[in-house]
Order: sequence, then structure tokens, then C-alpha cells
Amino acid sequence: MCKVSVIVPVYQVEAYLPKCIDSILAQTFTDFELILVNDGTKDGCPAIMEAYARKDTRIRQVHKENGGLSSARNAGLDVAKGEYIVFIDSDDYAEPQLLEDAVAAVERTGAEQVLWNYRYVDANGEHEAYLSFPDEVIDLDQLGLDNYFYQYWMPYKHGQEAWSKLYRRSIIEEHGLRFAPNKEIFAEDTLFSAMYLMHTRRIAALSRPYINYLQRGDSLMGMKKPQLARRLMNLSVQLYEYAHACEKGKTLFCVLPVLCYDKLICKGIRFDPAEKDVLAAMDEMREQPVMRRILRELLGLRPLAMYTLKTGKGIRTQLRGRLFAFRWLRGDLRGAMALVQGREEAA
Repeated sequence: MCKVSVIVPVYQVEAYLPKCIDSILAQTFTDFELILVNDGTKDGCPAIMEAYARKDTRIRQVHKENGGLSSARNAGLDVAKGEYIVFIDSDDYAEPQLLEDAVAAVERTGAEQVLWNYRYVDANGEHEAYLSFPDEVIDLDQLGLDNYFYQYWMPYKHGQEAWSKLYRRSIIEEHGLRFAPNKEIFAEDTLFSAMYLMHTRRIAALSRPYINYLQRGDSLMGMKKPQLARRLMNLSVQLYEYAHACEKGKTLFCVLPVLCYDKLICKGIRFDPAEKDVLAAMDEMREQPVMRRILRELLGLRPLAMYTLKTGKGIRTQLRGRLFAFRWLRGDLRGAMALVQGREEAA
């Protein structure tokens, strides 16, 4: 058994994979295994993986048919042996002290997860740290899980990406956590990280940027996202169901409907490339029991009032959110859609 399992999904990245692998093998902390998951790539990546594996016994290879990023990460989790899990995307690269500092933080604090900063890398080179937060240890028993969502999660003060965290494998396995299929939901990182957060009592945050996040137009994040609204609605339903299944529903009663509305559903409606797909998804999901429950809770006074109290969002957000839920529930899909796309005021 090793201390850390580093899981790298590999698909059509032969121009970037060597730099990613080199950055991992150059870590100052050496007690790790590197799991390279070939997700049915059609380029020269398998040869690159094999060449590196011959040189370093810490490298393990998994070869599978293409199933998407979630499937590849899950395949890595299925074979991981480390006490801790770190995900790194194959077109990004890590700073040499990532694993050393993350392991030191988790063992010093007893945290269930460590999260760190990152920087964008583009044609102009490496930028400054993307997020602004201090080195700190957050005790969720004292702060409250709901307040963490208000203060850190919803304003994106802490990143939600899987590659910006160190996880305890024991927690992942105890609760059967895996990434949801990419075709069903968008932002699989968001759902996985939120589910893991339900089992977290302490977080160690490192302000230094340890991941260099490459910006390229042909990446998954750079491409158009078909069925975006439907996939974010599905994410909302799965997140709501999971919170209640692990008995966090009461704690997050005010958080969940506003989180699903303001950070997920509205985003899907605004940025889905096809209006007809948005309307079809809204029509179908209007009959989905959990979605109806989310919308009915959004009509209540407490969730949006608490959102205003905790985040400073104004009365317009409250009016728009309630009117959006009312219109959707009664079947005025275009009216609800127009409201959150900014084509109409709530007044």
C-alpha cells in the first residue's frame, strides 16, 4: 500500500501527456502510485504511457473502452491502493510540492480533505493564483455545513473541481462514492465534491496554486455542451436526493433549493446551445417528483430569505427565484426561461 494514488484519465492528449506525467514523477513526495487510465484514446497516448511505465514502477496502466471522464476516474478508483486520492487531468501539470504539502496538511490537521488553489495557463503563459483565500483549517462542526455552502461553495471561494483536492480513500469507499456518467449530468466534479463534503468535518485549505490549468479550445470545458440544461437539472436532483439520503436534508433545507436554482439550473438554461432542448428538459423535469419538490421549496420564504441574509443578495434575487419556480410549476416554460436568461425583469 502506498500513501497516495494519483489518478490521471487519458484521452486524446498526446501533446500534453508527457508534461503532465513528468510533473507527477518530479514530486518531492515519492510514496505514491500513478494510475494512468486509457479511456479508449485513438492517438499516441498508449505508447507514451507504456514508455513511462517501463521507466518507473510506480506507474500502473488501466486500458478501457471510451466512456468519458467520469468513467475513467471511476476505473482509477476501482484499482487505487493509496490512503489518499488525488486526481490530475492529463492536459494539466502539477507543482513539485503538491503531494508533499497536501499530505503534510491532512496529517497535521486530521482533515477529511485538503483543497488548494490553481492558476490558468494560456498562450500568455502562467497567470497568478485564480482564487483568493488564506491558508486555513475549517471546522465544519463549528461553522456549520450550511454556512460553508453559503460562504465558500456558492460564491466559488473554494474550487469545486476534483483536481483541486486530496481525498481520503476510506471515505470514498465507505460511502460508495463514484462520479456520475457525463451523459447524465454536467459538472461531475461538482456532484462528487458535494457528496464527499457531506462526509467531511474538517477542511484544510492551501492558498498556493499547485495545479496549472491549461486553457485550450478543444478541451471538454472549451467545447459546446449539448443538453446542458437537462444535465444540470439531473445534477440538481441527484444532489438533493443524496443530501437527504445521508441525513443532511434538514441541515441544508434552505441551501439546496437556492443552490440548485441559482448555481445549477439557471446556468444550464442560460448556456445551453439549443433552446428547444431547454424547453424539452423543463417540460420533462416539471413532472419529476424531486424537481417539483425543489421548486416548491423555492416558493417558500425561508430559502431565499436566508440566501439574502447569508450572502447579501438583494430582493430582486428573491423575487426572480420565486417567480421562476411559480412559472415553471404552472407550465409557463418560456416565461420561466426568459426570466433567468435576463430578457425580462421580475417586477
